[in-house]
Amino acid sequence: MLLCGGAAFYYDGQFEQRALHAQGVVTDLTRKRDSDGDGDLFTAIVQFTDAKGQHQEMADRTSSNPPRFSRGDKVDVMYDPESPSSAVINDIWGRYLVALIFGFLGAIFTILGSIFIIIMRSNDSKIKWLQRFGTPVEADFLHVYLDESVKINGASPFRVVAQGADPATGALTRYESGKIWIDPTARLTGKKLRVLVDPKKPKRHMIDLSTTITPSE
Repeated sequence: MLLCGGAAFYYDGQFEQRALHAQGVVTDLTRKRDSDGDGDLFTAIVQFTDAKGQHQEMADRTSSNPPRFSRGDKVDVMYDPESPSSAVINDIWGRYLVALIFGFLGAIFTILGSIFIIIMRSNDSKIKWLQRFGTPVEADFLHVYLDESVKINGASPFRVVAQGADPATGALTRYESGKIWIDPTARLTGKKLRVLVDPKKPKRHMIDLSTTITPSE
């Protein structure tokens, strides 16, 4: 979407270099039904005279309700001298609407995608650090629960809960796995689980389920 928005801006710049200006007059407002069916949209019809003295007519690129113009309004028109019918109203909406839409949506998706990538990389870094430096703790499997606070495509993940000693204090501590998309209860019942714990931050841990299932942290 960012590339499409950039291409639209580039095309407008190329068009501006070869375009001529003329004063146009809004002669009519055409009405069409909104695609959502909620109301009508109005498109300005503009007439202008090109450099050869020929009368030309164009339709505004944007439709709106209320209409952007009224009949009789004068507007600045940019047109291609080789193809006068290729004309636009020289304002931000007439020239840049498509570029702005694609640019805005592209920016939103880029930001959301970047946040997602940062979170995923952070989780991967956490797992790799714990696998290398975490203190192993033997924990008892307690149960599996469905984490309904998380919804992805309408589905919620499972989380494994285990109980073992805090490597720093020896106190009995609850450990919880990351997101898992199958219920591993049958495989884990009655088993001991290996938990890798950051000795300085016991809340930073991972239940090692690699020998039974593949966790999704």
